Formats: sequence, structure tokens, C-alpha cells
Amino acid sequence: MPKIPKHVHEVTEAFELLLEEYLSSSDMADSLDQIVSGNEKNKVAEVDLKEEEERIKTFLRTPCPCSQNCQKHLNYKELSHNRAFFRALGKNERNYILVMILKSMLSHSEYAVSGRSKKIRVRKKFDYRISIDRPVCQFVFLFYYGESLKRLERLKSYITREIIEMPIHGNYGRTPKNAHDPTDRENVKTFILNFASIHGLPDPGRDVRKGKGKLRILLPSIMSYRWIHQQYTKNIKASNSSASHVIGYRTFLKIWHEEFPYIKFNDPRSDLCITCEDFKKQLNRATMTLDEQRDKKRIKIHKEALKHLMLVRKERFYYKANIKTARKYCKKPPKVKSSKPCSRNIMSHYSWDFAQQLHYPFEEQQVGPIFFKTPRKAQLFGVCCEGIPRQYNYLIDEEHFLEKNANTVISILDHFFSNYGLGEKWVHLTADNCVGQNKNNAILQYLMYRILTGLHDKIELSFLIVGHTKFSPDGYFGLIKRHYRRSHVYTYDQLANLVESSSKNGHNVCVRASRTSPIIYRDWTTWLSQYFTALKGISNYHHFRMEKKKPSVLIVKEYQDSQESEIEITKKKFPFSKDNPPRRLPKRLLPAGLSLKRQWYLYDQIRRFIPDEKDKDETCPKPKIPKSEIEVK
Repeated sequence: MPKIPKHVHEVTEAFELLLEEYLSSSDMADSLDQIVSGNEKNKVAEVDLKEEEERIKTFLRTPCPCSQNCQKHLNYKELSHNRAFFRALGKNERNYILVMILKSMLSHSEYAVSGRSKKIRVRKKFDYRISIDRPVCQFVFLFYYGESLKRLERLKSYITREIIEMPIHGNYGRTPKNAHDPTDRENVKTFILNFASIHGLPDPGRDVRKGKGKLRILLPSIMSYRWIHQQYTKNIKASNSSASHVIGYRTFLKIWHEEFPYIKFNDPRSDLCITCEDFKKQLNRATMTLDEQRDKKRIKIHKEALKHLMLVRKERFYYKANIKTARKYCKKPPKVKSSKPCSRNIMSHYSWDFAQQLHYPFEEQQVGPIFFKTPRKAQLFGVCCEGIPRQYNYLIDEEHFLEKNANTVISILDHFFSNYGLGEKWVHLTADNCVGQNKNNAILQYLMYRILTGLHDKIELSFLIVGHTKFSPDGYFGLIKRHYRRSHVYTYDQLANLVESSSKNGHNVCVRASRTSPIIYRDWTTWLSQYFTALKGISNYHHFRMEKKKPSVLIVKEYQDSQESEIEITKKKFPFSKDNPPRRLPKRLLPAGLSLKRQWYLYDQIRRFIPDEKDKDETCPKPKIPKSEIEVK
């Protein structure tokens, strides 16, 4: 019988082949050389600056309209720096500076004197100048600050008043004619939330900074704000409610950005990585800066960006290498539904993730009013076995769902290994970087528990780089979403059948977690903390490994090619083993179920959108407790 370390060699071999293939066909090194030598790629970013340079040179050699050659007081360096400085300022900052400059240039003489007459001045006179000894005409003054004549005249009008005030819009403080009712605003908010829950997918990057503190929801890139507003308008009109009014597109957009800045449209060209975005911004700033060190700064930023992308590629290739090895060992999966744990000398690869929750009742052509309601919800948690390949999708109704935390994830994984595992001795796991659900001490302690009790001989857990975490479960969720948007769903069973039928070859399997076959949630976090210590700085590592030959030792690495560190995580001698498994598992946790208020909401607000009486009683049954008890409860 071959030894387990053989798998390590095969994964390493697959990883090196993928990396060699990438490096041989990649132009990363060539592009770096081109950056240093100043190739044609750099010239593309300089187009705007060259136009600006030509504009300034043309200005300097062309006589000004006043025929006094005012531009002779200026040079190229001063003009370019000053124009760049004012372009970088905000509108209010430019207003403040120009108002003070215009104030100092205002002539206070009450008379307009010419060679033949002396009259009382009607209009105010401004003596334009760049400095006290460099008078210029209005044309040169405008070019020097990069301003328009219209804005200049507007600012001058504020200067000539008795009391100088900063420019304020004429409608400031007035109630607009298109002011909307608070109810209409709530309708818009409900519509956007429901629309996003149906058509959106969670950000695979799991970066809450881009969503202003919340995980982003990405809508398909084929959609647009204008198109969604049209759907909102149709639904409002279809509701035939005299109390609801259609809100205009601009106000609709404003409410969206104020209330839901985390609901965005997906960009197929975006890598969803905050580090990559930072590099883009740094490059833009360096390109706009007119100094001698600009090219050196750009080369340095390019080098750092390419180093980051190379690191991402290596982690991605390691992920693919493990999948490739798992497929080799899973060419002939067991005929039985599940195998006894640690009974087959094979290597398997699993990855898991939560998807966007699904709503029901749902129709392909949704009626207007339901977009402003909150239908019944079901959570979707997928565990993908890439070796077969197949994904087991746990469909959990809101009545039977605990919450998104470590206890829920561990309980589902424990159920999966017990019922759908391939009986492998070595397993490689991949998950996203969500700390609350996946990258936490409870998950690591549970995996160590499986090693110490003989359920696995070797477990490796890897996390892809933040912002580059698109992986297998997202593809299977996409199949479900695509089928869901084109279907009619009124009950939980219909939703489960939809998940099953979303893949033609049966790659999507639905695991029904309902009243008849519930998931047993347990308080794994508290129970495991009795025997294991917490790993400090867990977010700094991307690879974790535990083996039978080194019990209680957690092997960690920052990246795939980093040096390994061994950490003892058991508090004391672990009391259980393969021959002496725990007799009592952690305390069972029960979901809170539907509140009485929620039950009556479904009955009063959602039930009428279900056409069949049998489906109505299944999804939105009449509560047994009277509505009058809601406040008491």
C-alpha cells in the first residue's frame, strides 16, 4: 500500500508544472524590463500630460488678445506647476483661493478716469496680476489658474457685494418640488434589497472596506441603474396603490447610494482586491505628478504590484494543483453514498462557502407589490468536492437556520464528513477569508479534533489571498442563480428541486435541512476551547496543516513558499482518541425559529402571492397564536 507522503510529492509536482507553464508563457518579467527601459506602454499614460505640455507651449509663444504680451512674465515650469496644483484642489478650495485673490485685485476708486472724462464708476474694476509686479490681462489670468470666464464672472459677482459671501446655490434651503414621501423612500429601499437578494451575489473578495463596512453584493454587469429603475417603475404602477408614487431616477439613485453603498455592479475586469486598487491609485497619482522622480516612483509601484500578482498566482496554482491531484485519486468514487472515515488511502479536496440567500415565493416575472415585501428566506451553504466533481448544497429554511458563525459552519462540515465524505485519509480544504465563519480558531480546533480522534490522518486548510478568492463554489452557485431567475418557486420543496435541476449532469446536489431532516447544530466553539488554546495572529497565515504523526501540533505558513512554523495548541493531554471517541458531543443548539411577528407577516403580506392553496399552507400557514399576542411575546 502506498504511503501518504506520496500525495505530498504529487501535489508539489503538479504545482511546479503549473508554475513553470505560467512563467514560460507569462510576460511578467518582460513587462518589468519594459517599464524600466521606458517602453511604449508608459507613453499611453503620458498622453494627457503631453497634451497639457503642448497647450502651455502654444500659449507661451502666442501673443495674448490684449497685445501687451502678458505671457512674457511667465515661464513653462511655473505655469505647469500652478495649473497642476489647481487641478488637484476641490471646487470649494478653488473658490476660497480665487475669492481672496480677486478681493486683493479689486479697485476701490469711486471714479472711472479716462483721458477726456471723469465719471462715477458703475462697474467694479479688477487689476489682474500674477504677483504684485506682474500685471496681466484677464485671458492670461484665466489660463494661469485653469479657470473659465463663466466661473470668474460668477465669483466676481460675490466680491462686489457689500458683504462678501462664498457662492451658494440658489436652491439652498428650499424644499424641492419633487420632494418625496417617507413611505415612497421605504418602498425604494425594500425594492432594492429584494432585487439584490434575487439577482446579486456576495463579493468573493470578502473585503468590507469596499462596501463601507459591509460585505458587498455584486449585481450582474449586464444590468444598470437605469434599467433597475425602469423595473421599479413598472412594479409601482403594477401595484395600483394610490398611496405609492413613482420616485424619479436621480432621487432613486441618491437613495441607493445613501442607504446601500455596498450594493454594486460587478465589473468583469475587476479583481476585487483592495491591494490592486491601491496600486492603481498610486500609479494615477504618480502619473499626474510633474517632477523628476515620477518615473522612478512608477517603476517602484509597478514592481510592487507585479510582486503581489505573482504571489496571488502562486497561491492560485497551489489550489489548482491540489484539485488536480484529488481528481487523479477520485477517478473511481465509491459506489456507496458515503464511506467510513479514514478508510481509503486517497487524497480529497473540498471547498465551502455561503451563497446569497434565496427568497420564495418567487416568479420569473415578479408582480410589483412583492418587491416591496420580504418573502420567506432560505440560506444556501455549499461544500464542493472537486475530485468528483460535485457540490453538496445545504438548503436551510430561515425557520431552521441558526446564524452565520463558526458553530454553524462546523456543524454543517461535521454532517458532510459523516454523510457525504469519501473516506479519505488526507484531505485538503479551501475556504474564503471570512474571519467570523471560516478563518477562526474554532475551525482549526475542530480539524485538530478530527486528527486526534482518527477521523483523518492529515488535514490541510488553505485560504486564498483576500480579494482573489473566486473558487469552485462560486461557479456552482452561479448555476443555481441562473436557473432560479428563470423559474417559479412557491415552496421549500420546489426550491430544493430547483437546486437539484440547476445542473444537467447532477453536479449540484441539494441537502435538505428542514423539519423532517434537520441539521444538528452544536456549541463546538465552547466545547473545543476546553482542550485547545487560541492561535494568536491567525489572520497573518494562509496555510494550516495537522498530521497524525505530529499530534496536537499545528503547522502554519504565511504563504505557500514561506517557512513553516510549528505551534502546540492543546492545553493538556487530549482525553479522546480513535479507540476512545467522545461519548458525549457538544451541547446541541436549537434555532430560534420564526417569531410570531414574522409568522403573521408571512401570512398577511406574502401568502396572497402564492396561487395554490396547498402551497400557501406550506409556505405561509396561519399562525396558531393570535396576532394580539405579538406585543406580549
